Amino acid sequence: MLEAMDKKHVTALILLDLSKAFDSINHMKCVGASPLAIQWFESYLSGRSQYVRIESTVSSTSALTYGVPQGSILSPFLFGIYVNDLPAVTISSNLDSYVDDSKLHLAFLVEDVQQAIAKLENDLYKTAKWCLEHQLLINPDNTKFLLVGTRSTL
Repeated sequence: MLEAMDKKHVTALILLDLSKAFDSINHMKCVGASPLAIQWFESYLSGRSQYVRIESTVSSTSALTYGVPQGSILSPFLFGIYVNDLPAVTISSNLDSYVDDSKLHLAFLVEDVQQAIAKLENDLYKTAKWCLEHQLLINPDNTKFLLVGTRSTL
């Protein structure tokens, strides 16, 4: 973004928050993980359950059939494997991710704003479609749009 500002460009930035559980084992098979690694992760992820406690009230226990435990040390690693091919879906903009936070960004001259909007909309559509196909949701409450530039370009 700093390089874009040096070139008198504006950067459109869409901060995406990905939510919902995913089946990391199936995706590990798709990316070519060894059978031994898959067996280890299946063992690690199987037999998990959850319940909710609010003060002294406890819900019934539910089995977890997919996903990784939130807060687990392996969660970011497994999520990274899962979304490994997500950046390949964008055509015009760049997509960068860190765990479940991703950002689409596109630098452009302010006079090219209409073309930039069309490109971003297309890439956002492709990203949302990929997420839907991979059982991920873009959380609209935590998704933000920003324009970044200098005072003279905004």
